[in-house]
Amino acid sequence: MFAKKIILPVLVAFLYLLPSAALGAESACCTAVDVGEAGIGRDDLGGAGLAEAIGASLGYLRRQPYSRTYRLCDREYGAAALAAGLADFLAFSAKEFGPGEFGKRFRDRFEMCAANTAEGDGQVLVTGYFEPLLEGSLTREPPFVYPLYAKPDDLIRRDGRLGRLRDNSLVPYWTRAEIENEGVLRGNELVYLDDPVEAFILHVQGSGRIRLRDGRVRRIQFAAKNGLPYRSIGKLLVDRGELELAAVSLPAIVAYLDSHPRERDDILQYNQSYIFFRWGNDAEGGPLGSLGVPLTAGRSVALDPNCFPPGALAFLQTRKPIFNDEDEIIGWAPLRRFVVNQDSGSAIEGSGRVDLFLGGGKRARETAGRLKHPGKLYFPVAKNIVVN
Repeated sequence: MFAKKIILPVLVAFLYLLPSAALGAESACCTAVDVGEAGIGRDDLGGAGLAEAIGASLGYLRRQPYSRTYRLCDREYGAAALAAGLADFLAFSAKEFGPGEFGKRFRDRFEMCAANTAEGDGQVLVTGYFEPLLEGSLTREPPFVYPLYAKPDDLIRRDGRLGRLRDNSLVPYWTRAEIENEGVLRGNELVYLDDPVEAFILHVQGSGRIRLRDGRVRRIQFAAKNGLPYRSIGKLLVDRGELELAAVSLPAIVAYLDSHPRERDDILQYNQSYIFFRWGNDAEGGPLGSLGVPLTAGRSVALDPNCFPPGALAFLQTRKPIFNDEDEIIGWAPLRRFVVNQDSGSAIEGSGRVDLFLGGGKRARETAGRLKHPGKLYFPVAKNIVVN
């Protein structure tokens, strides 16, 4: 498929968008459609990264218990069946096809269903997230005075809820304001950063890389969260009349915070949710997603795990930025590519939300800060896999 004959898409959402209206029941999250509706064909990345991403999903699914099942296209499949379908697609995608041949062959071997939303138009909201590179220090020394914390020992889960014990009863864990203002986790610092806004952005991303004072670069990874609900600071600024919704972007939010330093902490602490970190494996090709497998830039997506099976293959249609030589976005072009469900996020709820992992670097950050486009999400299902 990807040979020369024919060559075959939460950060901003976490910051300023509410989850779109979507169906939450797993059985209603997608609907069978004709393969032709998806327009499967040209993949704007060619074959880049696809085999790697599918391989990571295969590894995950093959480690799942034989009895574990997932719903897709209103049918139930075992983990082994989903893995078999992925392997079938991987072998299929390695073949060469002549002009116009791929679509016919694809229709012969795969069925298709589309993400379904409450509005009934099948339009999903597509955003992006990236892996930041930040300056840090293992010791508290100005300007490195903004800590990231390791998972605290008193954070526990009981009856499906996160919190801490007080008089042998579970109470909500400390809020962002309590952690940052009252020093309740002093002694549990993992590393210190030099910018509180960048630290907040890292919380939103869930992982990143830290360049230490000695020049070493280490990967840092999501470890846990305090269990309190996420609240959008971008929506807060819109509700206050400080920003227009149409103009909201990561650069706009950062610019507002930089120009209003006295308001900064109150705005950031409006979001009570707080993330704890651990050191990651620097040898991995990318940060680990919620499945515990490395994410692949441009191929891994975060979806609601209550809607779509982990590791599932999908075909995404939306828009991507066009950059000039100065790494500035000067326009948008169609994005049409296969992606793999390998992550999740606090703001990615329901069937109408897709967050695309963009990798690291300036262009990834710029794209993540501005990508907020409607799109379509389709799930191919191999006809030969066994329904439970």
